[in-house]
Amino acid sequence: MPQIYRRPRTWLVYALAGCTGVALLFGPRVSGQQASATPPIPRDDVKACLACHEQAMSDTVKAVNAAGLQTSPHKELKCQDCHQSITSAPHTPAMVKQKAQCVSCHGNQMAGSVMTDHPKDYAISVHARPDKVAGDHPTCVICHGGGDPHAVVAVSSLTAKDKAELCSKCHSQKDRMARYGVDPDAVSSYNESFHGKALLRFDLPNVATCTNCHHAHDVLSPKNAGASTNRANVAATCGGCHKGAKVNFAMSGANHLRLKAKESRVILWELWFFKIFVFSTLFMMILGVALDLRRKVFTRGHVPSAGKPVSVLVALGFMFTAAALAVATAGIPGARKCAIAAVVSMVLAFVVYYSRKRPVQAPTPTRTYPRLSVVLRWQHAILMTSFTMLAITGLPMRFASVSWVGSVYVLFGGLAGARGVHRFWALLMIFTAVWHIAYLLLQWKRSGFSRKNWTMLPNLQDVRDFIGVSKYYLGITHEEPAFGRYQFREKMDYMAEYWGVPVMVLSGFVMWFPIYWGNLLPESALSFAYIAHSYEATLAFLAIITWHMYNAHFNPDVFPANNVFYTGTLTEEQMRREHPLELEQLLRAENASGADKPEAKDPPSHGPDPAA
Repeated sequence: MPQIYRRPRTWLVYALAGCTGVALLFGPRVSGQQASATPPIPRDDVKACLACHEQAMSDTVKAVNAAGLQTSPHKELKCQDCHQSITSAPHTPAMVKQKAQCVSCHGNQMAGSVMTDHPKDYAISVHARPDKVAGDHPTCVICHGGGDPHAVVAVSSLTAKDKAELCSKCHSQKDRMARYGVDPDAVSSYNESFHGKALLRFDLPNVATCTNCHHAHDVLSPKNAGASTNRANVAATCGGCHKGAKVNFAMSGANHLRLKAKESRVILWELWFFKIFVFSTLFMMILGVALDLRRKVFTRGHVPSAGKPVSVLVALGFMFTAAALAVATAGIPGARKCAIAAVVSMVLAFVVYYSRKRPVQAPTPTRTYPRLSVVLRWQHAILMTSFTMLAITGLPMRFASVSWVGSVYVLFGGLAGARGVHRFWALLMIFTAVWHIAYLLLQWKRSGFSRKNWTMLPNLQDVRDFIGVSKYYLGITHEEPAFGRYQFREKMDYMAEYWGVPVMVLSGFVMWFPIYWGNLLPESALSFAYIAHSYEATLAFLAIITWHMYNAHFNPDVFPANNVFYTGTLTEEQMRREHPLELEQLLRAENASGADKPEAKDPPSHGPDPAA
């Protein structure tokens, strides 16, 4: 069959030709319009960038912190100085993929105080390790801008306190530190050290912070031979501030006591010994006072000399004191409220005591018995004053985490002034202790070196008395044992001085001259001294306010105070209540000799016989 050829329709040909012509005629204009929609961005047109980026574009594109940028060291820079890949808008994926790099500027020669070694230092530091979880390690932006690249803060504006808090934000996170084998207790150890307390709590400017010891960019593990905290380099590191420091001083663990305790069994054992010793002793004291109050306040038929209402208020004051100590020890809020309640209760006890009506009686001569000589009264006065001043100037540093305690230092012109006052009264306490020992030796010599006159030494009778008092407190017996010249409570008070004063003096001198003793003694000496000094001071303070003050002054049978510490004598009523066996002995001696009963002015010189 012959092939049939069909001519295309004329109108279709003309249509195709027309479209082609239109495309050729208007094609360049269309492409020109498309090109003009993405013009190049002028380098100095920051406003053009902020027109879009002033607000968040998406979840991944955040708003530019224009206010932070204006106060940063980069305020004179243009956007494209950092974002060099951004050349047009809208940005292509290739432009966005390339991130701004601090090293593009800071790796080159820069003028002024801006150093150029930071990128190299950071590259070898532990902070440059790969992240196990995204964002684990700090970057330039994290440390210098808090995570905001546009709000970079000048290093010169960061205080030492700012730097310590900055490092602590990451290093206090246990989960993050555990992933890299870093102990998070480094933060709490620093906070509890002298440097940490002086800087973070008392705002001393020239105190070592994290970067002074570990550096800022080339932070290396202490196991690294090039680390500033490596054993081979610590002497030079500490010597920058502490002239003459050697390895033993630098490795003492004074800045990281918790970490040192994990390394040294000696420090760990000492720490646990003092914790157990302090808290068990305090518990026994509080228990003894509580049982005594139960018998004297809540037992029928027994009316204390201060009266029931006063006794109840004293019991409440003691209860709130014990609660304040327990709450503070456990770290539970409310210690201040309990302490205020204790003070209010005691104040009310004094008000009620002095406002009650007393029957008018004709004055009768009261016989008194000698108790404390003038020398002992002066020694007690100096000891009492020095102890009070040492507590006021020392405990705020020990408990620096309690914010209101530190305000006491305002009275001394700050921490430096308080430290000077603390040392002065420490020397005065040492002088009093030496004076007292010399006085005892002199009295012993006058007695012919007889051991019978060492009446303050504990003996078997004190054990019997302790058991008898325990039975009385528990209701097994109905009468408290009768005591002679000194009872076991007074001996406990007195003998505690022979333990506490040497511990405080020796540890205090080590802490007073830390470089000398730190270099001379083993490297654990400073940590050992700090633990002993702080825990013994805490025990002494708590023992005074819970045990000594109660037995000597706030006991309902003694309230409002036992004035023997300034009169040096006890009345016959006090002797009959507190030392009946001694009173009987004195009366028998007087009856046997047939002597009159004049008022004694001073205790006889019968050997070392100090009062508690």
